[in-house]
Amino acid sequence: MRSSEQRRWFVGIDGGGSKTTAAVCGADGQIVALAMGEGSNPLSRPWPEVEETLRALLRDCFQQAGAAAHEVEGLFFGLAGADRPQVQTQIANAFRAEWGERLQIDNDAVAALYSGTWGEPGIVLIAGTGSIAYALTADGSRHRVGGWGYLVGDEGSGYDLGRQAVAAVLRAFDGRGDPTALTGMLVSHYGVEAPDQLIARLYGSPNPRRELAGAAILVDRAAAAGDEVAGRLVRQAAASLVELAEACRAKAGERLPVVLAGGLLASDTMLRRAVLQMARFEAVLPDAPPVTGCLAEALRRAGLSVNAAVRKNLCRYHPEGEANGGELV
Repeated sequence: MRSSEQRRWFVGIDGGGSKTTAAVCGADGQIVALAMGEGSNPLSRPWPEVEETLRALLRDCFQQAGAAAHEVEGLFFGLAGADRPQVQTQIANAFRAEWGERLQIDNDAVAALYSGTWGEPGIVLIAGTGSIAYALTADGSRHRVGGWGYLVGDEGSGYDLGRQAVAAVLRAFDGRGDPTALTGMLVSHYGVEAPDQLIARLYGSPNPRRELAGAAILVDRAAAAGDEVAGRLVRQAAASLVELAEACRAKAGERLPVVLAGGLLASDTMLRRAVLQMARFEAVLPDAPPVTGCLAEALRRAGLSVNAAVRKNLCRYHPEGEANGGELV
């Protein structure tokens, strides 16, 4: 991708625990460069590695756009954990000297929120590997519900669905639960011959949380095919997610729209359908991935309007496989 003659550039970076996406647009919102790299959560990777990931993505995007650093008027980093003071300090120490006040830092939940509200107040409900509801109100106050991690939270998340699915398969194997199509699906997915071999496979994994989250899509597929056990798990997950959003709205004290984000809610899944069916709030389905929320906020903070034409341009470039999502730690 090459740039036009316009030389007012804006950069957005959306970074979570598993991947980071960077993009460059002009003042009109037209995206001229996009790059993807490893996760950039400073709480789960050493900071020097995170910094190099961010710098590599910036170099890649600038090269694609034909842009020079001094032509960049605004950057918005939406990174997992970046609402924590120590993380903000790390990012600022690494990038503030060269970017100054052009650099704005926030967490990746805000990036996902703004991909649906374009900078306006609202709540983002994220169901990816983990789950959380995060509100930003008209007066600038913030509220979070959930997001407490896989040991004590993450209800309705990919991890939770995957764990519940394996538990259901093992219960059926024991004769304590109903038969389910998930048995054959999980045995095949994990490359084992029988359900009792799932234990060694999962406990021996270097990242059981991610392994279990990867099985969530199987639950959704089984539910779509009419499996009763999978359908029950999806409904339970949806109820947990709706509970997160409702509790967050109560904390915010405003009837805010709820943006649905994360790998399990970004597309037309059975889980999203169940959430929409149960919801008593206004649900927003973003037309673009979270990195566009970062670009929109970079434009806004530079004093530019994110009007309908700009939004149309921001939504026009939607790379295959780039799902709305986020991870707040």
